[in-house]
This record gives sequence, C-alpha cells and structure tokens, in this order.
Amino acid sequence: MSTRNILDWLEEAVALAPDAPAYEMPGNVLSWDAVCRKARSAGTALARLAPRQTPVLILMDKTPECVCAMLGAAYAGCFYTPLDSGMPEARMKRIAERLQPSVILYGDKYAGVAERISGEAKLLNAADLPEETDLPLLEGRRARHIDTDLLYVLFTSGSTGTPKGVSIQHRAVVDFIEWACSALRLPSGVRFGSQAPFYFDNSVLDLYCTMRMQGSLVLIPRGDFMFPKRLLARLQEERIDTIFWVPSALTALARAEVLQPGCLPDMKRIFFCGETMPCGTLNGWKQAVPGADYVNMYGPTEITDVCSWYRVDRDFADTDSLPIGFPCTNTRIDLIDGEICVSGTCLSPGYYNDPEKTAAAFVQHPLRPQIPEKMYRTGDLGAYNDRGELMFLGRRDSQIKRSGYRIELGEIESALQNADGVVLSCCYFDEGKEWIVAAYTGEAEETAVKTALKAALPKYMLPDLLLKRETLPRTGSGKIDRKVLRQEAESEHLIH
Repeated sequence: MSTRNILDWLEEAVALAPDAPAYEMPGNVLSWDAVCRKARSAGTALARLAPRQTPVLILMDKTPECVCAMLGAAYAGCFYTPLDSGMPEARMKRIAERLQPSVILYGDKYAGVAERISGEAKLLNAADLPEETDLPLLEGRRARHIDTDLLYVLFTSGSTGTPKGVSIQHRAVVDFIEWACSALRLPSGVRFGSQAPFYFDNSVLDLYCTMRMQGSLVLIPRGDFMFPKRLLARLQEERIDTIFWVPSALTALARAEVLQPGCLPDMKRIFFCGETMPCGTLNGWKQAVPGADYVNMYGPTEITDVCSWYRVDRDFADTDSLPIGFPCTNTRIDLIDGEICVSGTCLSPGYYNDPEKTAAAFVQHPLRPQIPEKMYRTGDLGAYNDRGELMFLGRRDSQIKRSGYRIELGEIESALQNADGVVLSCCYFDEGKEWIVAAYTGEAEETAVKTALKAALPKYMLPDLLLKRETLPRTGSGKIDRKVLRQEAESEHLIH
C-alpha cells in the first residue's frame, strides 16, 4: 500500500525498531516506541479540542517532545506550525492572526506569551498532556485523511513585513522524502546531526528521512554552533554520519581551523542548502572528510524544501561556483526570462489565508496553457552551464543597476568571500544613496580586503562602504540577516 500520511512511517519504525533511539539531545533520548506513544497522546488531546485540518500553533523549544507535538497534530488530522520562541512577540502575534490556530500548544515557560497571542485559540500546556490515547478517536480522524491534507504551514518573511505562511501537503512531503532517501543513498539506521530549527524548512529532510529509515536525529544544541571545537566534539561523540546544514554553519567550522584529516571518521554524507555554498568551504571539508558524499541542494520553502540537487562529482577551484544541478523526481524546472520557475508534486498549494500573495506567486504555467497547471516563480535567476547543470545566479531582487551597469550582488559577495582572512561575507544595496554596502568577519584588514576586491571586480562593482564585524547577524534559521545588517549600519550613522 502506498504511503499517504507521514504517520505510516512512524508506525513502521515502531514495528521494525521500537527500542532504537529516534529523536535525541543531550540528556533526553526518545525511542521510536516512546515517540509514537507521546504523539498519540498529544493527538488525542488535540483531537478533543480541534476540528480536522485546522492549524495547531506550537510554541516549544527544539526538543524530542516538540517533535512529538508536531506528530500529534498529524494524528489529530490537523496541521502544525512551529513558532520561533526567540522572535519578537509582535511578530508572533501577526503570525497567529494570519493563521487563526484552533489550538496553541506551548511549553510551560511560554505560557504568558501564548496567552497574549492566543486570540480565539484554545491553549494547551505541553506539560499537562495526559498519557492516555483514544485510538478510536485517532483512527476516525485517520480514516478521513487524504494525501492532499496539509501537514504543516511554515512562515517566511514577507516584503511588506507581514509573514507568509507556506502550506505543504502530506503528498508533497511523502514524495520528497521517498526521493531523498533513495537519491541521497541513506541507509537504515542513518544518524543525522540536526542544525535547522523546526520552523525552518531545512528541518523537513532530516526529521522525516530519519523516520523513513528508522534512524536517529540528534538535536545539536544551538550554542554548540558558536564554539567550533565544541561542535566538532559533539559530532565525534554522537557518531554523526549525516548532516544537512546551511553553508554558513559549514563555513564557520571550516574557517575555524578545527577540521583535520580523519577528524570525523563516522561522517559519510554532507548535504547543504539555503545559501550559496562557497567552493572554498567545500574544499576545506573535502580535505578533512575526503570519503563523504557531498550534495548541493536548492529550493525555496514554497516547494517542499528542495527542488534541485547536485552530487559533487568533480573538483572545483575555491573561486568557482557550484551547480545546483538537476530537478528532483516529479519536479519540473523552467527558466522563463532567466527566472527559475518550478512546478510539480513538490509545489505548495499557496500561502495560508492569503489569496492575494498566492495569486501573485503561484501562477498558471505560461508554457502549458492548455490545462490548469500551477507554477511558482522563485524570484531566483539561473542558467545552464555547458554540462547541462543548472547554475544559481542570485536573486532577481539582488540584481541592481547602477550607472547603467547590471550588477549581481552575489558576485561581489563571492569575491569578498575569497579574500584572504575573510570568514563570512554579505552585501546589500542602499537604494537611497545608491551605495553598495559590504560586510565581513575575519582577521583580514580593510585595506587588504579592498585590494583583493579591486583585483577581482571592475570598478563599478566595488562596494562604497566596507564594514568589518566581529559577527554577522543571523536569522533564526542560521542565514545571514541582511535586513538587520542594514538597520545596524543606519543606527551607527554609517548610512544616512
């Protein structure tokens, strides 16, 4: 029987490996049997409060119990939205207003916040969940399930300041995970090291591949990523064999000079997505872990995590750009006026409770007008290289025009990243002053960086302002936050 619901995998894991560690963190390990029991208990409590296919907002720390809460929403026939507990409360409230959740399931320390953002939603403290399971109730919900039911809604930033809730169906996650487990050659018992927060779509791959392959997902404490030696020790101690991280996290570890040949003997698979992967970072990892599979993946939240992939099959110079490769199974990628446009099973049905933004981004495919076929316009620019591999060229909205020249900010970032002594880099365009503002971390002095940029870029692409920083601001998902960087520059009166 084909899989229609991700819970089929959970129950298969319980049948095949009930006592194996499933989701774990230091001092807290849940077996597959325990995950299932806790998820069913949460599902029972939620089903008594929430109608089918209504939103459950989850305000909890990243723990195995949070995973159980998310799966509990699925058992109740509902769908889940994990919330970033560190975001401003005003933003949480805007998300709750857009989502209109039936229930807010919260960790004990977030009781006050949950109350203030709840509106009409019912409140449920995760600490008060009963251990009972009403199987007839859950089976009744499951019997009405179809594969186009929603599994989750994840919120991304909106250009107007109002977050957009990307809706994803069970069908899309099942299709994606089946592809990933096969294409990425994941073995039974795979052991992932988790970097992505649950409110970030990169978490979907390791959460559900772990379940599909009866493996283990180690939730690495967020603080470890601030201390490279501690992070490396964690990977060693936990015998992690697979990671799927944003390139910023991989770059920070590579540049900290803690990676040495043989330092990660258990590591077999290193996957990355969410940002452009610097080839210098890739080469640093390949020197330390030469036998691993390296896979570059690409995809916005709107297409169930990943729509294209490239297994690194040749050497690249530090200054080269890495392909994003080829479409995943059941995914179509078209370049329309240079823009990467995606259609297929992976596609979100739209932004939750936001028909106007949905209509603008999810459009009728112009190359197939004969039948209704939705296509997502990513806003990303791409081109094919001479090997037929898709290359990412940057955001359409990061392509600027100054003094008559078209400039891709990604090219400036690449040149900055390749300068000696630079660890992380980013840039943005200040439209008011028509300035290119670049920032970096590392030991390199500004004069040396400027010299390197002059050697790599034409004069019209050189930054007007170069900022050396101890750290670069990050979003909750670990990406560099250009919006905050802009605000910091303005508050320091560097831009006025």
